[in-house]
Amino acid sequence: DASGKVTRFDKEGVFACEPDGQDYHDAPDLILYLSVMLQTLPDLLNSQQEDAEFGLSASSFNAKLAVTSPGGSVYPLHIDNPQGLSAGDTRRLTCILYMNPDYQDGVDGGELRIFCGSGGSSSTTTSNSDNGNSADEAKKKKDDVVDITPDGGRMVLFWSDEIPHEVLPTAPTADKLDEMRDRYALTVWIPTDYYHTIHNPDSKFANLGDEAFTK
Repeated sequence: DASGKVTRFDKEGVFACEPDGQDYHDAPDLILYLSVMLQTLPDLLNSQQEDAEFGLSASSFNAKLAVTSPGGSVYPLHIDNPQGLSAGDTRRLTCILYMNPDYQDGVDGGELRIFCGSGGSSSTTTSNSDNGNSADEAKKKKDDVVDITPDGGRMVLFWSDEIPHEVLPTAPTADKLDEMRDRYALTVWIPTDYYHTIHNPDSKFANLGDEAFTK
């Protein structure tokens, strides 16, 4: 936290490591892919900006390979970079690559749920004159989030300092020891050199965290 205290949040059924160049002989393909991502993504995304300021940098990075076990293991709702500059954290973009080539939708679970906020549902929520409030509430809740299946080869990008997200139960009906149902996700965090963009109060996503964690 801001005081410098480090607290561990162990997640049952979630195992992770932080690959770096020293792991090359153990996982050469993984390290090579990380290198290619870091050499191409920041410049590619920066070149696509028009009015936006990204300032994504390849000068440093953090990476994590996470394996989520079957039997209903989850990853609780969180924001990757909640403290930002107050903790010296300049991570701006989260990039998740899923490595589950045999993923079965509707069976394997483990969807990434991204919280979009009630603002995104205001134009789609309808009212019923027959007191169908439960249906309206269910639709609103669904419209507040986006669920993304972790299909092999899929990459998801979102702002590290603003977007609340969680992982839904992984293969909830499968045996916990069934390694064929393990969920693999490689996450790379890319920092920014434009520090003013971190937790920018003028961002349209600035209040998502407050909204997500007070529901």
